[in-house]
Amino acid sequence: MTARQSAVLLGGPADGVRLTVSDRPPVLQVTYPCTVEGDSAGTRVEALHVYRLDGSTGDGVLRYGYDPASP
Repeated sequence: MTARQSAVLLGGPADGVRLTVSDRPPVLQVTYPCTVEGDSAGTRVEALHVYRLDGSTGDGVLRYGYDPASP
């Protein structure tokens, strides 16, 4: 059975976002779409932000801290 747990993202562009994760992943990736100018021919660009597991809060919610050095 997959263990599901509440988590919160701390710092960076997704600061304060709450979510549910399965099996305590060590890293989460957050993406935001970027505007593509001109003739993009269906090209999609997304900004990638990395959050790393940083323990848990006092109430058992997992904390993921923003990693500004990644990727």
